Amino acid sequence: MSKLSRNKQFFLSLLVPVIILIAMTVKPLLTVLTGETIYLQTTPVDPSDLAYGDYVDLEFEIETVPLDLLDNGLKKQLGDDKDYFNFDSDKSVYITIKQNKNTNIYEVLKVTETKPRSGIFIKGKLAYYIDQAWDNNSSTKEAHINIPIERYYVEDNTGTHLEKLSQKGKLRAEIKVRDGYAVLRGITVID
Repeated sequence: MSKLSRNKQFFLSLLVPVIILIAMTVKPLLTVLTGETIYLQTTPVDPSDLAYGDYVDLEFEIETVPLDLLDNGLKKQLGDDKDYFNFDSDKSVYITIKQNKNTNIYEVLKVTETKPRSGIFIKGKLAYYIDQAWDNNSSTKEAHINIPIERYYVEDNTGTHLEKLSQKGKLRAEIKVRDGYAVLRGITVID
C-alpha cells in the first residue's frame, strides 16, 4: 500500500467521527432556529446529579392522557391487553397539541400512532396506562407518554424553589417543536 493511500485512510478515520458528531447537532439546532415555540405546564421534582449538579426533573401535563384522546387503534391495543404494565412500552406515538387561548398553555388534542401531516405535535413513547377505578372509585383510564425533554439543569440549591412554584401551578416550560422533535428552552414563572 502506498504512503499516500495510508495518509488518506488516516485522514478519513479522523474525519468520520467529526462528521458524525456535527450531524448529531443538526436536528436540535434546526429545531431551535425554525421550530414553533410552545408552553407546557410542568410538574417537577428536585433531584441532583453528581456529575452535572442540580436539575429539575420535569413531567408535563400532556404526558398523562385520558384514554378517550387516543386514536382507536391505540385504544384497541390497550383494551386487549389485560396487564396494564405488560404491553409494548417502546411504542412511538405522536401527541397532537393545541393552544388554550386563555392560558397560552398547549393541551392534548389527540394521540396517534401515525405521524400527523399538519399541526403541532410531539413524538413520545407510550410508557404505560393506569385504570384508576381501584384508587378512587372512578372509571378513568389514563395513558402515560414519555417525552424525551425531562431534565432542566439549574443553579445549585434552586431546584426546591422551582418545585414549590410548580406545586402552586406557577411554572411552565418553553419548548421549541419542529416536526415532532422538541427542545426544552427554559422554564418561566407564571404570575
